[in-house]
Amino acid sequence: MFLAFFALWVILNGRWTLEIGAFGVVFAALLTAFCCKFMGYSMEKERSLARGLLSALRYGVMLLGEIVKANRTVIGMILDLGFEPQPQLVRFSSGLREERHRVVLADSITLTPGTITCQLAGDDFVVHCLDSSLAEGLSDGIMVQRLREMERREEAHAQNKEEKKAGKGAQQ
Repeated sequence: MFLAFFALWVILNGRWTLEIGAFGVVFAALLTAFCCKFMGYSMEKERSLARGLLSALRYGVMLLGEIVKANRTVIGMILDLGFEPQPQLVRFSSGLREERHRVVLADSITLTPGTITCQLAGDDFVVHCLDSSLAEGLSDGIMVQRLREMERREEAHAQNKEEKKAGKGAQQ
């Protein structure tokens, strides 16, 4: 929330100076404090949002790298005159518990050249691969590992939050 207020302040001013930045920090802090006091907002939500954004950015950078690798592989297949594609349907379960992470994985697979997610039912994926070599590592590749990592961090954070609540309740 603080960052959104600060960004809005800078955008509405239309230019950047040290004075505008300093006033922006003050006004953003005041508005954030107002939201915390009277609108039920908390700094914990702000920290949680920042952590999620950072994880999403890291995942996006990793995904771009995977897309570049897959592009090179597919271009190599196209330019190889002797290449005979061996299309393949691959079925696997990712082990991801949250639906949003499974959807992100399905979309990531589809964005990667040479693979298309044909079906996602619960935790079961059906993916069409241009060649059998592209099927390697779908069920336990880096995309799945990163999404599992994100789930573990979120679960650990939620568990810590619950423990803090339980500790506060016991003290009262």
